[in-house]
Amino acid sequence: MNRRLFIFALAMTAGMACGNACAQTVAPIYGQVISQARGPVGGVTVSLVHPTLGRSTPVFTDSQGHYFFANVPSQGTYYVEAYWGNNLLYRDTVNYSGGSVSHNINLP
Repeated sequence: MNRRLFIFALAMTAGMACGNACAQTVAPIYGQVISQARGPVGGVTVSLVHPTLGRSTPVFTDSQGHYFFANVPSQGTYYVEAYWGNNLLYRDTVNYSGGSVSHNINLP
């Protein structure tokens, strides 16, 4: 009985120790799409792309050009892409290691 209790306690301790270490850090990536000619641009489709995790669900900019991705896993390099319809307007890399990231998109 003592051996079983010891193994159970050891397994629980290992699980709790892994809790923080195994937890994935998430935070938002947000920004604004701005055109040099027109100012903030609403209605632009913005996507995050990670080489391993794949493409995020796209979001649309609001009337002031703001976009927001909540709870993005901190997994290194992401690509931020902006589309107008099916036309790619912008693509840039974001090196992301956790914490909130502001990334503005400047269009010509």
